[in-house]
Amino acid sequence: MAPSKPSLLVLVSVLLLVSAVQCYDGRHAVTMARRSRLGSRNVVHHRRNTVPHRYILAEKSNTTGGTGKNNTSPPASNATGPSTAPPQQQGGRHHRSHKHRVRNWIIGFVVGSLAGVISGLGLSVLFRLALNCIRGRHRRSKSGTVIYTPKLIKRADQLAFLEKEDSLASLEVIGSGGCGEVFKAQLPVAREGEEPRFIAIKKIKKQVGDGPGKPNQNLSDEESRQLDRWSRQIQSEIRTVGHIRHRNLLPLAAHVPRPDCHYLVYEYMKNGSLYNAIKKQEEVAAVDGEEQDGGGSNEENKVTLSWPERLRVAVGIASGLEYLHESHHPQIIHRDLKPANILLDDDLEARIADFGLAKAMPDAQTHASTSHLAGTWGYIAPEYHQTLKFTAKCDVYSFGVILAVLATGKDPSDQFFVTEVEEIGLVKWLRRVVQCGDYAEAIDPALAGAGNDEQILLVLRIAVFCTADEAKERPAAKDVRCMLAQIRPAS
Repeated sequence: MAPSKPSLLVLVSVLLLVSAVQCYDGRHAVTMARRSRLGSRNVVHHRRNTVPHRYILAEKSNTTGGTGKNNTSPPASNATGPSTAPPQQQGGRHHRSHKHRVRNWIIGFVVGSLAGVISGLGLSVLFRLALNCIRGRHRRSKSGTVIYTPKLIKRADQLAFLEKEDSLASLEVIGSGGCGEVFKAQLPVAREGEEPRFIAIKKIKKQVGDGPGKPNQNLSDEESRQLDRWSRQIQSEIRTVGHIRHRNLLPLAAHVPRPDCHYLVYEYMKNGSLYNAIKKQEEVAAVDGEEQDGGGSNEENKVTLSWPERLRVAVGIASGLEYLHESHHPQIIHRDLKPANILLDDDLEARIADFGLAKAMPDAQTHASTSHLAGTWGYIAPEYHQTLKFTAKCDVYSFGVILAVLATGKDPSDQFFVTEVEEIGLVKWLRRVVQCGDYAEAIDPALAGAGNDEQILLVLRIAVFCTADEAKERPAAKDVRCMLAQIRPAS
């Protein structure tokens, strides 16, 4: 018999209600699955359970009929049971994986840091060794010759002639001083047609007891002191000049030890010293005993300096002094700055030479003391003369005197300060001239009338500033260099 219309409506209503309930159960299951981090697998599983609505309806209808065999409650519990266990397992796995990643990050950071430090130290050592090889610090021959400037002296056999007994007999003497004589020599030409290169050789004689294993016996106190002084000077010059590199410093090219003497080899400076360049030729010929390391002979040195060239020389000296005092570590104090120790290269650039009295100052040390006065009269700072303690400001004082010599053309030992003025010494006379405004009296006659009087006056004021009696009132070498660099000579 066909069902009636109300029965069909009831049946359709029940089907729609069951479908809505199943859809809600499916959406609720998807939401719970997402919250429990089960992923899309459980979502698909629940969706599959909600698709065959008619079979679910049959199961529901069977349960309503009271049959216990087709009861769907156990399968439902079985379907939902596994969905609660995986979140705990996956949560534990996620926690363990997170801890594992953090541990790996820490280990990687520590290992990477250690590897970076070790590689950095290794590279710095290799760079230092390469730099030393380039500079020639480790180029020691079997004869004991050490090459410090490979650009000038490429091989030790170029100095083999110094091993002969009469090696210097035929060489020209270009200077002399307290430590020994200075000779001019030509390096052997490697290839035909090559331009000859000249060197200056400073010979320092060894005294009795000089050298390892030779005690100072049978020497008077004065001889022992002189021996110690000479030994310290040669060691200081080798240690200091062999390791410095600056365009305004004269580097040590090589050291050749001999049984009876030391040979210090320098690049030859054909323009000689600043002292010879600013003095009259007849005065130069009358002066001997001034040490000129690498300087040209009196016959060759006929160069005269104009004011722009003198100003450039002053800037070069200040630049070299700045390097010694501030850029080089440890700080180096020259202690014997004077025009005779300033050499001029082929381009008339200043080169500070003669580091026999130089002193390396540790970073924590502000001054040093000596047992006797060293230096040249007229260039020694007053505090060093009184207390035998020297600092970098002592070099600044000496440089101030050099500036005064460049501008006035007068040396501290000039007879002018004995017979023609009341003041004794260049510094006191210059102070009086600057204070009174008698600038024409102070300017070197060789520079007068060239239109540079204003620039010369500025240099004279800087010279007075550098030669202040109190060391703390003097500027640093860097400040002096900046002040001089700002002066522009008239074109």
